[in-house]
Amino acid sequence: MSHVDGAGPRGKKQAAQPRRRGARWWAVRGALLLAAVLLVVALVGQWNDVRDSVGELTAAGLAGSAAATVLAVGATVLSWRSVLGGLGASLPLRAAVRIFCVGQIGKYIPGSVWPVLAQMELSRDYGVSRPKSASASLVVLALAVPCGGVTAAATLPFVSRSALADYWWALAVVPLFAVVLHPPVLSRLLDLAFRLLRRPPLDEPLTARPILAGAGWLIAGFVWYGVGTWLLVRDLDPAVGGARLVALCVGAYALAWTAGFLVLVLPAGAGVREAVLVLALAPALASGPATLIAVVARLLATIADVVWALVGVALRPRGTSTAGRYADAAAHAGAGVSTDLAEAVEPGSARLSARQTGGTGPGSPGAAAVSGTAPGGR
Repeated sequence: MSHVDGAGPRGKKQAAQPRRRGARWWAVRGALLLAAVLLVVALVGQWNDVRDSVGELTAAGLAGSAAATVLAVGATVLSWRSVLGGLGASLPLRAAVRIFCVGQIGKYIPGSVWPVLAQMELSRDYGVSRPKSASASLVVLALAVPCGGVTAAATLPFVSRSALADYWWALAVVPLFAVVLHPPVLSRLLDLAFRLLRRPPLDEPLTARPILAGAGWLIAGFVWYGVGTWLLVRDLDPAVGGARLVALCVGAYALAWTAGFLVLVLPAGAGVREAVLVLALAPALASGPATLIAVVARLLATIADVVWALVGVALRPRGTSTAGRYADAAAHAGAGVSTDLAEAVEPGSARLSARQTGGTGPGSPGAAAVSGTAPGGR
């Protein structure tokens, strides 16, 4: 547990004071509460859609598919964490899970902006600036499109050409996203965006390594989603089997997700994803069984969101002074704690630290007075 040495009981009490809750804090929490309500409504509605026919699937198939879906969401968390680390904000896994998964329920509100806004606000508890958090979230969203497109293009031409013919537009945007995500182009676009918003540019431009790492985790996530779909499909006596069926399920889910994501006005691609998945699975299943698979897959994805959100809620920040931990990290790195960082973690902490310790820059009297651990450490 971090603390400020030499400050005495008074200093510890001041360090533990919670961050002031402004209008933005309440707005984001209110949006998350609304999203949670909509998530429950979606969960109930999806269960009502499948409860009469879910008996056609085996318990083993459902359990295996649910586990694969949970792993797919976990891969997305690791993608976001990799990109954020490339922006110079490395987080422990528990912090990344909390920020990403709790914020992610915002996708159940129509529009794709709510998860990003929630993740920006939650990131402040760990000293991550809003620009870096927003950049990571937006890059992962943009990166998912070419990753889904590449996954579909690598599998469906061999097993479901009709789906590619009908939804070619979902793959046509892949080259555009690939150009935008090229590191030099992406860095310039982010700098331009922050300049228009009158914000300082990012400290570190994104390089190819974190982008490729993020892409790798996203592709792994699509594979897990596909495996989950395959575990359901094989219960319904599909017309194809073996490796061809696995490839069909992986490509079908990737294409369905990509098409659903590109329809921004619907929460989490509602409706579009199921329609594309039914068409893509046509070589293996008739429309009736394929519709059951699509609806059950969405139900399991919603359950996975609930599971990860509950895990994220349980992983509250450790310690009583988040600001103190980041002040210590900056001091050991040879740089003073910026006012923006300190204020992002705990308003007033930068001024308090300067008064109590005489500064935390290298060689300053207060640099040796601040102690703590990395975020998430004891």
